[in-house]
Amino acid sequence: MAEIRPRRNAAPMRHDAGTSLIESLTALAVFTIGSACHSTWTMQSMATHARASRLMAATTIVVSLEARMRANAAGVTAGHYDDDQNMMRCSNGCDARERAGDDLRLFHDAVVRHVGPAASAQVACQAGPVCIISIGWLDRAIVDWTFHP
Repeated sequence: MAEIRPRRNAAPMRHDAGTSLIESLTALAVFTIGSACHSTWTMQSMATHARASRLMAATTIVVSLEARMRANAAGVTAGHYDDDQNMMRCSNGCDARERAGDDLRLFHDAVVRHVGPAASAQVACQAGPVCIISIGWLDRAIVDWTFHP
């Protein structure tokens, strides 16, 4: 028969099943850094998207006004597009001044609606004739469109 020996004072067994405080804090720090990088990237992406959307809207609005101005050459030649006070409604049988006023009204309405209330818009035609249509956002130019009507 085997002899049973009494057990000596053995060192207590260590269990590696859990995590230590240092490991937990390290994992939390890595997660925090990753989250901060992700949120920064997301905010930059959203800002870039907003700028691109404003640029696309402004370009579309400018091209539309250019086409209207080309269709109303008499209004351009007479300088009716330079007068921002000339914004009026025109439905049928309008002269060149009234068409220019309606075009300007639609232009300014589209800028506010599609680019935003902080947008500014201006039309200037010079001798030659050369016209410049400008749209800005918070005092920064988005589009400065030059064309010969």
